[in-house]
Amino acid sequence: MDNRNEIKNTVFHTALIGGGAAGLMCAGSFSHRKILIERNTQPGQKVSVSGGGKCNFSNRFVSASDYLSQNKHFCKSALAAFKPQDFLNLLERDGIPWEERSHGRLFAFDAREIVRLLVRRAKAANTLFLTNTLALDVRFENGLFIIDTSNGPVRAQRILLASGGLSFPSLGASGFGIKTARKFGLNILEQRPALAGLTLPKNLRERFAKLAGSSVKAAVSCGKHTFEEQLLFTHEGVSGPAVLQASLYWTPGQAVEINFLPGADAGALLRTQKNANKTFSAALAPELSTKIAKTILGPLERDLPNASRAELDAASAAVNRFTFVPQGTSGYTRAEVTAGGVDTREINPVTLEARRVPGLYLAGELLDVTGRLGGFNLQWAWSSGYAAAQALEKQF
Repeated sequence: MDNRNEIKNTVFHTALIGGGAAGLMCAGSFSHRKILIERNTQPGQKVSVSGGGKCNFSNRFVSASDYLSQNKHFCKSALAAFKPQDFLNLLERDGIPWEERSHGRLFAFDAREIVRLLVRRAKAANTLFLTNTLALDVRFENGLFIIDTSNGPVRAQRILLASGGLSFPSLGASGFGIKTARKFGLNILEQRPALAGLTLPKNLRERFAKLAGSSVKAAVSCGKHTFEEQLLFTHEGVSGPAVLQASLYWTPGQAVEINFLPGADAGALLRTQKNANKTFSAALAPELSTKIAKTILGPLERDLPNASRAELDAASAAVNRFTFVPQGTSGYTRAEVTAGGVDTREINPVTLEARRVPGLYLAGELLDVTGRLGGFNLQWAWSSGYAAAQALEKQF
């Protein structure tokens, strides 16, 4: 590599492992000499494909209540230090257009523009990029962090772990960050796929398979949390925004309830047409397509005039309170993010430095902070990366 001698002969102020959202934000937000180690040939790969290539980079309405963590207060300091408007200011200074969509979701028109902005900021802030390079191990020797990489060792006074979670392994996600945190004695909370589709048990999967690709507005509830947005039927189960949101709060064995007619009483619709020469599914149209209604009802489908009160009640419950226990999630390959991770009790919430390992900083998805769907996770990456940078700037 062209810069191999420079790397070999330099003790960097900070080495950043991971060139995703948090790593790039951190690199561009403090001026000391640093090196960013990225396993892909280009940094920001996950950012560049997020939001279907449009990048849902933040949300107009962000608060700690939008995040799941065992310490619900941990994210407050970083979120206050770098707000959604601060990221909008970066885009506007660079002339990058954006738009606001429903529920306060903020989107770019081309995610690659955001990646290019982040890379430019990082290079302008004295960052050397070491791409197409695997970080293999990290150790602390003689007052320095030594990162063994596939392109030789890197020495630094401090280190930022920003290597993300386990979601999207095709884009380079790995367990390196967790492995390293564990090696330095940090407590790890169990990781799991989050913001993922839910799979139906076998008997229901066979019935609903014919609806794959269809969508409907629905209210999906898991525990105390209910989300009313689009639901998408898949070959394995259900997905779409309403399901992804609910999946963040789902634990194995827990029941999920779906209201396929939010705001409408299926029982009332059926009873008011009791004497009509219709089937249950036909009576629910146009509020619910006949094909979807017939599939939801399954063996409960009847002709209205001959239906008993019990059959009407059962049909109503199937539409307004369809309850099932998911077999699982669609897994890390399709999950938007990874929940769990490094226990935030181990981390200073202001500086993002490990309390018991001076010089070791962590940011982004690696930590036990997981946002709802809608730009919250990228905002956490920006905020946590920026907070770490502010602390690193003060270190000499």
